[in-house]
Amino acid sequence: MTDPARQSRSQQQRSDETRRALLDAAVESLTEMGVAKTTTLEVQRRAGVSRGALLHHFPSKAELIAAAVRHLASMRGRELNEKEARLPAHGDRASAAIDLLWESFTGPIFYVTMDLRAAARTDDEFSGMLTDVERDIRERIFHQSRRLFGPEIAGRPGFDRALDMTLQFMIGAAMTAILHREQTRVAGLIEDWKRLFPILLDAPAAGKAPGICGGEE
Repeated sequence: MTDPARQSRSQQQRSDETRRALLDAAVESLTEMGVAKTTTLEVQRRAGVSRGALLHHFPSKAELIAAAVRHLASMRGRELNEKEARLPAHGDRASAAIDLLWESFTGPIFYVTMDLRAAARTDDEFSGMLTDVERDIRERIFHQSRRLFGPEIAGRPGFDRALDMTLQFMIGAAMTAILHREQTRVAGLIEDWKRLFPILLDAPAAGKAPGICGGEE
């Protein structure tokens, strides 16, 4: 006789595997083809699942894309966790942490997010979805960054504001690097920012800025 509990676990495992295959396929398609060409049919084809299986997990393209962006951010967050152990315990930890954060703006998650922002300008469904996703990712970035920079730096009164300004600066710098291919110029700006960052740490926060997008925990 089949054990109902074991059968239930097996069904859940298959469902989880299907969902993961769909998310991996969506991330792959978004990275290679962009938002406009990433259709549910394309994701279904890449994942090798039935139409019914896709619609069971993600009834709409917007829901699929939102989940894929979170999935991509989680992948990046795990990479950051692995690299966190290699950050210096002493010395210029802030500079090393800024370098690590900058990597989030030179990879797939940033490219996909910029593509989504462009699509969201004329698509209310994408716009609402992206707002929620970016808000969630922003909170996770701040949580993880407190560990990346360490308690001494994260405990300074202006840390949250300095981090927010850093991430907003990186968005613009990354766009410059992509559109104008001025990597050398941008690298110099990042070095300049590292010198400014410590000055901001003792400045009180003036308020909260809107959401941004990067890696997540």
